[in-house]
Amino acid sequence: MSMKFRRAVLEDVPAILAVQAANFGGNLNDAERQDGFLSVEFTREQLEEMADNVGIVVASDGARLAGYLCASSCEFNRPFPLLAAMMQQLEHMDYGGRPLAASRLFIYGPVCIDRPYRGCGLLRGLYTTLKSEVARRYNVGVAFVAYDNPHSLRAHVVGLGMDLVGEFIFSGKRHHILAFAVPEEMTE
Repeated sequence: MSMKFRRAVLEDVPAILAVQAANFGGNLNDAERQDGFLSVEFTREQLEEMADNVGIVVASDGARLAGYLCASSCEFNRPFPLLAAMMQQLEHMDYGGRPLAASRLFIYGPVCIDRPYRGCGLLRGLYTTLKSEVARRYNVGVAFVAYDNPHSLRAHVVGLGMDLVGEFIFSGKRHHILAFAVPEEMTE
């Protein structure tokens, strides 16, 4: 396996859509959901805008897309009710000794590793690549994980070291809010 991590280009969007569809919670049975799932489904246009916004990073195994990680601005996310509910909570939270609202923050996610590539270290590679991409523009990333997605929570808190900073409820479902610092300069 010869994995390459890089910023996505528009030609990657069809492959991102295919991996997204194969891992969206609404398309999975209960057993499949135990290995992690996506809570939000984006359109081609939204993915293209996100790629042009903060950015999307991808892991590719030759010509095959093995995974992707999206990042977007708070402004991009305001029209989405689920993300707007999370962002309302951010106004009342501190992280790293300062109000989150005073930080240059972006929204991390969604992230998706295609099933054949899970457990191969791709999440860390995507995460490191993303932090390099945003290092001089943002200093805090914020994410959410559904309470009923313990696989994703473990991967982000234990695996990547993200911090639990709060929670919110949307449509009767509880979600964790996670945050992480982005150093000004990234070194490999």
